[in-house]
Amino acid sequence: MKKAAIIDPRTPEDVTGNLAVMGFEIIPIPLIDHVSEPICGHPDIQIFLHGGNAFIHPAASPAFISSIAEYCNVTICGTELRAAYPGDVVYNVLCTGGIAIHRVDSTEPSIRQYFLDNNINLIHTNQGYTRCSTLIVDDKSIITADRSIHKSASAAGLDSLLIEPGYIALPGYDYGFIGGASGRFDNTILLTGRIDHHPDFIRIRDYIEMRGIELKILSENRAIDTGSILILNG
Repeated sequence: MKKAAIIDPRTPEDVTGNLAVMGFEIIPIPLIDHVSEPICGHPDIQIFLHGGNAFIHPAASPAFISSIAEYCNVTICGTELRAAYPGDVVYNVLCTGGIAIHRVDSTEPSIRQYFLDNNINLIHTNQGYTRCSTLIVDDKSIITADRSIHKSASAAGLDSLLIEPGYIALPGYDYGFIGGASGRFDNTILLTGRIDHHPDFIRIRDYIEMRGIELKILSENRAIDTGSILILNG
């Protein structure tokens, strides 16, 4: 089966090299000037991906859309990305199982309609960056350092592991987020680098492995928030 990884074009070469060794086609997303420079190439800012469906902002390049269209159904949405929050979070939606969590008044309307059509319960949280703030472990389990996401997820019936913020690099900001430093393929969680310096590393590792999921580190360097590794299956 064909498979691809959508990545920030600035992703370190050791990370992309290991993804290529695993058999992924590497699809860099174009940098855009609609949002702040540190996140202008983050896939989870530009795309919402779920169940073989991709929802993307209207200024996306035709070449990029063509490159992912062989892997998924693409909906070009009507909401432009903006630099000022919350104009940069409209596609940064957390969704696992039958539950989506986001700042509802900022969610792209096409995505909201998709949730309605597919009986996915959209739950409001004040945090807009729900996707990059959250590592999706499986349909029922997440890891996050954001207390508002943790509270909303727990109330909705998800199992949520709350960890300390920080310890993940994001050039241009004080630190990045665990969701933005990860991706998921089959029964494997992919991390862009090492997090064994994180004070909750043992809890994170055990939480993942207790669910029968492998943790794969793609670089010997410190984990970096690259805006999530979004996986496409052909």
